[in-house]
Amino acid sequence: MYTIKRAAELTGISVATLRAWERRYGVVSPQRSDGGYRLYGPEDVRALAIMNSLVNEGWSAREAAAETLRRLSGRDSGGREVSFGRDGRDSRDGRGSRVAPLRPGARYQSEDAEAFVRAAERLDSASATAVLDARFALGTFEHVVDDWLMPTLKLVGEEWAHGRLTVAGEHLVSYAVQRRLAAAYEAASGRVDGPTLLIGLPPGSRHELGLLAFAVAARRAGFATVYVGADLPADDWVRAIEARRAAGIVMAVPRDIDITAAQDIVDTIGRTHPEVVIGLGGSQQNEINGPCVHLGHSITVAVGEMTRRLRIPA
Repeated sequence: MYTIKRAAELTGISVATLRAWERRYGVVSPQRSDGGYRLYGPEDVRALAIMNSLVNEGWSAREAAAETLRRLSGRDSGGREVSFGRDGRDSRDGRGSRVAPLRPGARYQSEDAEAFVRAAERLDSASATAVLDARFALGTFEHVVDDWLMPTLKLVGEEWAHGRLTVAGEHLVSYAVQRRLAAAYEAASGRVDGPTLLIGLPPGSRHELGLLAFAVAARRAGFATVYVGADLPADDWVRAIEARRAAGIVMAVPRDIDITAAQDIVDTIGRTHPEVVIGLGGSQQNEINGPCVHLGHSITVAVGEMTRRLRIPA
């Protein structure tokens, strides 16, 4: 459940607009907390995202509200039953191709990835959020990240490199993903008696979406996580280990230019704290030598490996 402020952030509208749509058009029906505060569920967020997308496309608020309610009811304007995706869109995209649900073991669905890219192309935050809501509703966090989110973010990067997306579009969807992962991290509950895991990036490195996704999964698995984020110097890694008595660290090495700094951190920690397990992720992880564990490119596998080495108590 989301507060009104969080629901507004997730759907890209203001709190005042959310209240107006609720009061005038009845597109959402929030519950109330014991203290009387509005609480919005996933279906409410979905409805608001659909309506906002329609308004951005030029529909009047009244027409958009009516269309949103039709889509949520599974009927078209003529009363016929139709099939909509979990983001409220017709299960056929603008080119008529089916939007398939994510299946266990399947890679990302090209239609959903394309919808995400189109949201970046149009600078449409609400549509990007709706796609994320739909995907994360169809599987476990780890499964969706490994099989859909990471491949889709790679596609976004490729489309930017080829000139289809602007820097603004790439930043917009990256920020939408960052918001989603940050919320998931706060919602996850690590065990206070679990091993402490320090998670971050070497100095100069700021590509943290994959690392943040790992942090969520690690916390869900029972680690007491300390997420120190991007651009952390080697000396500060050592201080953080000592301050929190960390049993292990996980660091991403996403780019060629991160290799030297990451190697320095591994060497420093290996020398000063040889008891600490050093796990590495990112595309350049195998370029790092020394007392470290290369965790691969799946957060499920990576968390499993760190769990095995640090033995989370049952």
